[in-house]
Amino acid sequence: MSERVEFLVIGGGIVGVSCAYYLAERGLRPVVVDRDEVCSFTGSTFANAGLIVPSDVEPLAEPGVLSRGLRWMLDPGSPFWFRPRLCPYQWRWLSLFRSACTEARFLAGMRPLRELSVASSGLYDELAASEGPDMTLHRNGWLVVHEDGATHAEAVAFEREAQRLGVHAEFLEPDELRARVPQLPRHVVGGIFNRENAHVLPDKCTRALADRARTLGAEFRPKTEVLHLEGGRDAGRRAAGPAGGGGRIRRVVTTRGVVEPDTVVLAAGAWSPHLTRPLGFDLPVQPAKGYSITVPRPDGFPELPLYLAERHICITPMDDTIRMAGTLELSGYDTTMRPRRLRGIVRGAAALLGPLAEQEPTLLWRGPRPLSPDGLPFIGRSPRHENLVIATGHCMIGLSLGPATGKLVAQIVTREEPDVDVRPFSPDRFGADADGTH
Repeated sequence: MSERVEFLVIGGGIVGVSCAYYLAERGLRPVVVDRDEVCSFTGSTFANAGLIVPSDVEPLAEPGVLSRGLRWMLDPGSPFWFRPRLCPYQWRWLSLFRSACTEARFLAGMRPLRELSVASSGLYDELAASEGPDMTLHRNGWLVVHEDGATHAEAVAFEREAQRLGVHAEFLEPDELRARVPQLPRHVVGGIFNRENAHVLPDKCTRALADRARTLGAEFRPKTEVLHLEGGRDAGRRAAGPAGGGGRIRRVVTTRGVVEPDTVVLAAGAWSPHLTRPLGFDLPVQPAKGYSITVPRPDGFPELPLYLAERHICITPMDDTIRMAGTLELSGYDTTMRPRRLRGIVRGAAALLGPLAEQEPTLLWRGPRPLSPDGLPFIGRSPRHENLVIATGHCMIGLSLGPATGKLVAQIVTREEPDVDVRPFSPDRFGADADGTH
């Protein structure tokens, strides 16, 4: 026996929940399945840094990042660590990443990333101002702290260029930094304050949005793992629009039965490629493990997230705790929590914040972020199946981009005019089949 479903969303993280919300807002009744639960502890949403960062217009693939990565990869406690594996998909991803690390590709990615981020930030404000469960939004900006003069000068120069895209930055001297965050040491050399940024409690925010979606008619089915998608061609029917290829997803096999959907939204984060490859389409997404450590919040710590630039560590106040988050570990789907990675975060934070970073943690977490080769997400119809819409590859800013992604997906599904140009986010922009051929 199989069940007919009009709209099936795969994935209960912030992106999948956002898709469900904006579909339900249009009077549709999406069904969301997740192998665990909404905002699962094992996903990338649960305990990340909680940042909403419209000022972050730098795609991950930037010139020079490979040379820095080669130095770091020999140190398991560094901000970036890569464990080589005998996996053709990993090596293809690295090849695409290397090709994307050019100045031209980097600059071309800044504007679409900014537009998507600004749209998402505005949607967070709309959600926070509307009736419903608390979205936990704190619109207090964030503060980037520098310890090295050359690094600070480079960052200031980049921010001045980013102002052409509408980014708002305020440049601070050391005394101004310590006036805002008294815990900072005297050796800091400068900082950048981005007033338009915000932060949320990621687990509470995502579950609040899920509750709102339920009120509008969305259904959530936890403990329902999707095992595979079964496709087929639509005899005598051509796909509408440039994507689709004439194929359709006919059946979705889950651990709790078979579903026959009219439309499938794939928002399974780093696990999304497992479902597209058997369909003949390799979605180039790699899992990038990040870590966070949550400790009690000391008296006097401001409601202001920090980014320790040279140490690549975010520190976010969250109610009566602070969360230290960082690292990028390319080690496949390995869920090992490596002590040296955790110690690297604590050591880096303690260098600026002292003993408050070394308190006994209340939560240790790691989760796989879905990394695209060029740092832009994949949002759009599958190149092979017209009723499959893909929403993944958000790298380290999925929480920030979630609402705008969800609204774009709803607009794509209902064939509305998208608020943001989706062409830069095409799932087919790398144009390769599952065997790696073009």
